Amino acid sequence: MPRTDCTTTDPDDKPRTHLVGSLGTALHDFLGGCPHARTLVAHSALFEHPILVALACKRWGCCHCGRIRVAQLSTNVKRAKPNKLITLTVDPKFFESPREAYDKTRRKLCDFNKAIRKEVGEFEYLRVLEITKAGWPHYHMLCRSKYIPKSVISDVWAKLTGATIVDVKALKNCDNVYAYVTKYLGKQTYIPWTNRRVSWSRNFIPPAVKKETDSWELDNKTFIGEHPVTVIEQSYWTRELQRIGPYAWELVPIQGSLGRSGR
Repeated sequence: MPRTDCTTTDPDDKPRTHLVGSLGTALHDFLGGCPHARTLVAHSALFEHPILVALACKRWGCCHCGRIRVAQLSTNVKRAKPNKLITLTVDPKFFESPREAYDKTRRKLCDFNKAIRKEVGEFEYLRVLEITKAGWPHYHMLCRSKYIPKSVISDVWAKLTGATIVDVKALKNCDNVYAYVTKYLGKQTYIPWTNRRVSWSRNFIPPAVKKETDSWELDNKTFIGEHPVTVIEQSYWTRELQRIGPYAWELVPIQGSLGRSGR
């Protein structure tokens, strides 16, 4: 039967194909689309039958989850209402390699944040690591704070890393924030030094909206290390999937089904 494939990149930067499921593309997409998803089966007093939840991998490098994370993060950043974009560069003359530049400058970012907070008070940010065409790292920061003179930012960063070139842009239209995040995350390529490309301060993003599944009071949880397509094919093929959430379904027995039965 047809299988679904998804190509990603491994640490050696070679194409890698994941084959998942055997029920075809339609069911695979119906169950969330993540080729690395695992499965949760549970019960809830709100539903008569067991609930199946597709647990997406949520990795930036996943061909499905990566796109979703970019969109979700862009929406959250827009809610955060940053008012400036700061770009911090590195000066190659102080380092023997891009890797050394990254290792040394990333350790100075915490000191940079502390110094700016000492100058202006509140300083909340989302930071994205990007590399230049020549392979050197630099950092984009969407920030929410009072006015900061560019000279202050430049002086602080120069004292910490030796680099004097910084860029500061005011963000007057919050609608542009979505485009900024999508731009810098959407064009990410493989970096051998780290998988952590994005970070943000504790108070930058407003509190998350409570997930629907949080109110279901799930119990008797069983975590299965297989893709939902495989789990359904093996154990619930006589059940009808009735969607109750974006990635959750109630497993309702099909009336009059014959042969082996699902649990």
